Amino acid sequence: MNANLSPGIIVDADLVMIDDPRAMPGVRRVADWVADDIAAVIGTVPRRVAPSRNPGIRPIRTALIYGTIGQGDLIDELAAQSVLDPAIIAGGRERHLTRIVDRPLPGVDRAIVIAGSDKRGTIYGLLRLSELLGVSPLRNWSGIEPARRASVALAAESVEGVSREPSVKYRGFFINDEWPAFGNWSRIHFGGANAECYARVFELLLRLKGNYLWPAMWIDNISLDGPGLKAVELADELGVVMSTSHHEPCMRTGEEYGLMRGPDSPYGDAWDFLANREGITRFWRDGLKRNKPFEKVITMGMRGERDTAIMANATMEENIALIRDVLATQNQLMREEIDPDLAKVPRQLVLFNEVERFFYGDPGAGVPGLADDPELDGVTVMLSDNNVSYMRTLPEERYRYRNGGWGMYYHMDMHGGPASYEWIASTALPRVWDQMSCAWQFGVREIWVVNVGDIATNEMPLAYFLDMAYDMDAYGPSHPNNAQAWLDRWVARNFGDAFGQEDLALIRGVLDDYLLIVERRKHEVMRADTYHPAHYGEAENLLRTCERLLRVCDGLKDRCPERVMPGFIEQVWYPVCGTANLMMAWVLAGRNALYARQNRVDANALADRVADCIRRDREIVDAFHDVGDGRFDGFGLSEHFGFRGWSADNNQYPIRQYVEPAGLPRLIVSFEGSDAYNIGSRWLNDRMTIDHFTDPRVDAVTMTLSCGSREPVRYRIENGCPWLSFSRYQGGTVSHDDVTITIDRTALAECAAQADDGWMIGEFTVVGLMCEPEGGYAVPELCDARVHVSVLTALEVDDGLIVDALAAVPEGTNGPAFVQSRGVIAIEADHAAASGEGADGSRFERIAPYGKTGVAMRVTPATSVGDVEHAEDAPWLEYRFITSADGDYELTWVMAPTLPVGRDGSQLAAMRVNDGPIEVLDLVEDHDRPFYMSPQYTREAIDAVKLRSVTIRCRRGLNAVRFIHLTPNVVLERVVIHPAGRPLPESYLGPTESAPVPCQSPDGLAF
Repeated sequence: MNANLSPGIIVDADLVMIDDPRAMPGVRRVADWVADDIAAVIGTVPRRVAPSRNPGIRPIRTALIYGTIGQGDLIDELAAQSVLDPAIIAGGRERHLTRIVDRPLPGVDRAIVIAGSDKRGTIYGLLRLSELLGVSPLRNWSGIEPARRASVALAAESVEGVSREPSVKYRGFFINDEWPAFGNWSRIHFGGANAECYARVFELLLRLKGNYLWPAMWIDNISLDGPGLKAVELADELGVVMSTSHHEPCMRTGEEYGLMRGPDSPYGDAWDFLANREGITRFWRDGLKRNKPFEKVITMGMRGERDTAIMANATMEENIALIRDVLATQNQLMREEIDPDLAKVPRQLVLFNEVERFFYGDPGAGVPGLADDPELDGVTVMLSDNNVSYMRTLPEERYRYRNGGWGMYYHMDMHGGPASYEWIASTALPRVWDQMSCAWQFGVREIWVVNVGDIATNEMPLAYFLDMAYDMDAYGPSHPNNAQAWLDRWVARNFGDAFGQEDLALIRGVLDDYLLIVERRKHEVMRADTYHPAHYGEAENLLRTCERLLRVCDGLKDRCPERVMPGFIEQVWYPVCGTANLMMAWVLAGRNALYARQNRVDANALADRVADCIRRDREIVDAFHDVGDGRFDGFGLSEHFGFRGWSADNNQYPIRQYVEPAGLPRLIVSFEGSDAYNIGSRWLNDRMTIDHFTDPRVDAVTMTLSCGSREPVRYRIENGCPWLSFSRYQGGTVSHDDVTITIDRTALAECAAQADDGWMIGEFTVVGLMCEPEGGYAVPELCDARVHVSVLTALEVDDGLIVDALAAVPEGTNGPAFVQSRGVIAIEADHAAASGEGADGSRFERIAPYGKTGVAMRVTPATSVGDVEHAEDAPWLEYRFITSADGDYELTWVMAPTLPVGRDGSQLAAMRVNDGPIEVLDLVEDHDRPFYMSPQYTREAIDAVKLRSVTIRCRRGLNAVRFIHLTPNVVLERVVIHPAGRPLPESYLGPTESAPVPCQSPDGLAF
């Protein structure tokens, strides 16, 4: 038999699948999925045959042969004939070997041979073939059908290979917070969360290379609803490792006790281990017995009913004593019911909320925790994030390599504090990379499970999470910013054969914009006043982005082929349009409130637009539910507007305000970027000042002349300033006119002799014509409203500030310095003028896109810890800036809302201004309680930012400040500096970045 390797293979209607009769049922089931995938591509279901040794049978040109080493005849026979070398993967975990082989069996010309080291290895190998044929992993879940082709040519280099052993042993997700969305969807389509429903879920999990599941548990029970054990049996058949969530011990769901409790129940009538020890123990024992045959990870410990604190009014010592007793009891039950050797029983303890404190105890108060308890030997200790995807405590070095290892319970959905988010996916991929690669470096490598709520729309971040867990060599700490390239591949894999390159680029772009929007603020906690309606143009920028997203996505929808329409709606159109429309509603509501305060008649049109957005929100959800014959019906039911507490209870849609216009003509003058306005009344101060042109990058400003009355208003502009011009000088409006004011900086320079200390003030007047007698605009003066506007500007040409500062800097390395303008200096974190490594070789690295403004700097390796006493040896970033005067300034370090990850609860950084001393910054406001229980945590989690402000002394001209890394998981996003005692305008994103000038300086602070 010739086993020479072939250069490639053609998959077409002649493909035959050779099934091993002794293949495991789960493998055969997945082979059925792959046969259906092949039929979706080439239009023909592959013929299925049993292996034959009769050379006279009908010849097979191309075959697919699959199996598991030691679990069938075919693969073992091919190995015995040296067609395959199973030693490459034998004994490995979830590995597969794929080869293209000539004449592997009598009557077979050529075959793709897939051999797995175990059941899941074979399954992953089979599903990889589907992907090579252009089949999306979301095909059956989301409805993304591949392009039909007569044949597919597969090159040998793309097919042949040996898979890696997955980086994380157990990788999966948690269906949680499933009502009203997942719960209604499952009942509409399957009659409930039964085996038929879970068949779809298990397929999604396996196609994304996961292997581990926490099932839905609010009112559902996977071990009862199959009906019976059918869903659990199916999971075991397919190689899906089942477990239960953080508060459901011994394979019994949280609601199951409520179904079986009672005064006559063998389990008693109290979820109380102290008062009902015998009943609770029996309840756990029966759960272990029932699920003994199935592959699983058993949750240990105990919380109160419905995921509450187990003994809320007890001392820490009493709680720890109770948990010790619980753990000892559960371990003994597992010895008796599962295996006398507990080392063979996969177990987990999830440190969620107060359980984390019990693990560490309070050594200072003489209360030892559970960390060294022998009952936890071999148990995977599951840590958790802060419910919004940032790490909480991570293993300190002495525990990092404990027996049993560490796991992570991560969140992309939450029903709880600080605020619930359950509607549309709102987790940015770069944050997943940052935080999970950080956890990996801290030794969290045994179990990764992510709460994806209802699943729908979370498939994309879930896929990235599971890809990381599968292959940290490709996606982990050594590959910062890989999320962008991953997203390129994700778009191409799902929609590459359905759209042209221009449309694929549009899809990629709208996903980037949508993810940035929800990274800044989640849907449910958006407010009318979140983005200021005027300052820094932040609301206007968001509004324009949302309008563009809606327009582009509707265009893409019009061009979308029907075969991928359900998947396109679910993965792109619905999350992007739903997000854009919701954010637009709130921005318009904020502008409506501002205009109502100013009594602009435009407020009424804005109120109507808010109502339009609310109506469109319902239409977007309905379109999502209707697509693909109701494929996703139910998934969009979660409330998502205006949460006023942690949950949807008492939520409120945007309030709309209508104004009654004034009876007499009223002209309202305002300027972009400001919420100030003037109606030209001498009794109310008819003067305004604008400083937009003090920023040398600004050459034009928009002035808005609005109507505040039932009657139209007319106006004219009187300008005697030679370096200002206007897009119009007179007009009238029943709503508003925008007038562009342009500065001629050349003409301004010619007037430099009139300047005082680098400033020059221009003036113009807006005249509101209150009445219009015959003969035109000549009206009595007393009938006119006059707004006198002073225009400030900085004269770069004769401003000694920058020139003198730069002249004083000796030659050295290049680096930008940022210039104070409009009272502020703002610098993005990646625009440091200089940086330095730590003594341990640690250094700052740039991650983007990230955070509220799109970029951040974090230290690698993530485990690096600086010494407070020797902070000069820690990695640092240096920022240079130019101020207009000597004095005190307020400096704000803008950081990602990360948490302290050390058990001592400290989070520190340090700073140094010019050649002054190093100052340590405590980033934790309250050390009297766990950080995740503090108001600071709630504020930072909702606002998606951590702020630490200090007062510094600056000199006129060039200054420098260093940010010094001390404790892990501190991520810097921006630096903002302004004169002390002069608060900045209120805003959500902060001021736009200041103008830089190139300068030269030596390598450190000595100017």
